[in-house]
Amino acid sequence: MRVYNADRKESKFNSKIFRHLGTSPVAAAERVEGMFSHQQHCAINLDYSVSIFDILGRVILEKSLEQHLVDFCNYAKTFHISEYCIIANNPLRLIDLWEDDPIGSAGPMVIDKSQISLSEQREIQAIFHPFYSVIHPPHIFNSMSFKDIKAIKRNYLSNILFKEELKKRKDRSHAIGEDFNIAQYQEIVWLDLTFKLKKWALGKGYDSFVYSNKKEGNGEDAYITLLPGQLKSTGIALEFLEDKYLSEMPKVIKEMVDRYRGRSLEKVYHALWGQNDPMRYWK
Repeated sequence: MRVYNADRKESKFNSKIFRHLGTSPVAAAERVEGMFSHQQHCAINLDYSVSIFDILGRVILEKSLEQHLVDFCNYAKTFHISEYCIIANNPLRLIDLWEDDPIGSAGPMVIDKSQISLSEQREIQAIFHPFYSVIHPPHIFNSMSFKDIKAIKRNYLSNILFKEELKKRKDRSHAIGEDFNIAQYQEIVWLDLTFKLKKWALGKGYDSFVYSNKKEGNGEDAYITLLPGQLKSTGIALEFLEDKYLSEMPKVIKEMVDRYRGRSLEKVYHALWGQNDPMRYWK
């Protein structure tokens, strides 16, 4: 089966485990936009200017739409959309509740209960105890001490994959303006639960996770690798067409903004693609 991932061209990370790969390249393109937008929370105003907000919702920068699109291009062109063949013979279906955080943050409801037995449901609950639903940072700090979490981290001192995943979370935290000195504690717990869920799934004979990706693409399935050697590159890598994007997209987005005039403020997804097919800008 052919799957797609938005890969950084100069990535420091080599592991193929925990890769999220869509069955359509559209999801990968929309993922690039999503990562950029998460780093630059913004509003496109009716005069076509762009307001950038910090994590508290305060305006920290105003810029033109054209400059915002240049900034997006500078980000997008650091990626290519890679095509792979994946071996996923026995995937376990998950429910996408984790937003942009590790799978473990979704809590025990992450498993599609129709796929597992009652005894397995109890095993999942035990993995996630004392958490019973989606795990937000206050839940962690109300249930665990810093000492408890530091002990978890020590258990992974020799685990290269855990260190790599935590480094990715650190990079993301810095990109969105979080204080990782605090955020690291929730990240350690989320990753620990993710690794425990992976171990449980492999022990039950599953070789991957699969979920319906409703946030990116058109709701197609996306796969998460759990084993080395599951991916083989086809050699196809789509490049971002910056010049085409900059020549067309300002007009497209302005027309999109005009369609929203007279309506109340609302959240718009895939605005930087003008709510159109992003694959026009990858080749």
